[in-house]
Amino acid sequence: MSTTVSGKKKYRNVGYLFSRGGNLAGIDVTRVTHLNIAFGLIYNEEYKEIGPENAPVAVPADFGPGKQHTIYLPPAGAEILSQVDELKAQNPDLKILLSVGGWGARGFSDAAATEEGRKRFARSGREIIDQFGLQGIDLDWEYPVDGGGGIIKARPEDKQNFTLLLQEVREAIGEDKILSIAGAAMVEFTGSSTRPNDGRWTEFDKIIPILDYINLMTYDFQFGSNYFGSALYWPEDWPPRDEIEGYWVSKAVENYLSHGCPADKINLGFAFAAPIPQVVRESPRWREIEKKLKAAGWYDSQEPPLKKVQDLLEDKNGFTKEWDRGARMAYIATEIEGQKQLVLSYIEPRGIREKLNYVKERGLGGAMFWELGADYDNSLVAQIAEELFIV
Repeated sequence: MSTTVSGKKKYRNVGYLFSRGGNLAGIDVTRVTHLNIAFGLIYNEEYKEIGPENAPVAVPADFGPGKQHTIYLPPAGAEILSQVDELKAQNPDLKILLSVGGWGARGFSDAAATEEGRKRFARSGREIIDQFGLQGIDLDWEYPVDGGGGIIKARPEDKQNFTLLLQEVREAIGEDKILSIAGAAMVEFTGSSTRPNDGRWTEFDKIIPILDYINLMTYDFQFGSNYFGSALYWPEDWPPRDEIEGYWVSKAVENYLSHGCPADKINLGFAFAAPIPQVVRESPRWREIEKKLKAAGWYDSQEPPLKKVQDLLEDKNGFTKEWDRGARMAYIATEIEGQKQLVLSYIEPRGIREKLNYVKERGLGGAMFWELGADYDNSLVAQIAEELFIV
């Protein structure tokens, strides 16, 4: 149910904090309502089967008896959680959750497959909440049944087992704690009335009542023939090949709404990123584009990519900042042999405003972003908070 403050709806601003080295220096939590510490992992046998060298994220392989299917806290994450009081001192109203999973994280399918595994997982979540004084838990299983396109273990029964796992966690943590998930934008996650083979990943109608809200990952669309990482609507200047293949924000949100998710339970996802799309990397012009990027000083580094866009590519070094009126998103372009080429799309103030206007127009619950450390000067988080009336 929506609440209001001074006549305005009270929105959420949910930020993920990727723990990295456990360092909180420069992190401003005064403009967020919820902070998800990422990531807790799951003790499981998958890492032993594939070998640690093949896992993007891993848990210790020599865990003792009783650990299977329980939550493992990497040292950096545990360090952040030990500083909960410091975070709360900055923002007494802040709600802090542990997020479990992430892309490539293993162990969900096996933990959810049996009643014993589900109970062990749920109990360990409750223990961590109590140990660190957290307000809830967020599950980021990418994805039931699909297994991240086959990179992690999955089974057809994940669809039903995901519901059972969420029910077990809810029972363990109680109704007074928050239970959320990171939700996929793909129609396979919810189902589609026009595509009979979809809706095979979750029992979407059954999980909605269990959850306080869903952090909808309306980003990372820059694959296939999509030019934009997070277009709001169908792009006008750089559209994908067809509507079935294309992904954009409003398509994902409307799909959630049409499948019974209350608008107030949807947090619209932002990625503080500047992705070069697959269609550009695979184009005949990529070598020339890449050469111009390198000449401008665009190299892989620890420097936040958004600052690199601003410093190196916005109307300088042979690149221009452009705006797609359909996508309602900024992009960087360059000219190769007289033809304009899209190089990358990125998040910036005008695009944020367009998406937050959409949040308000559709009555959504608020915003979610990945991730706090990528907002190099805290300006993006501040803008979200200001536009959603969060003080």
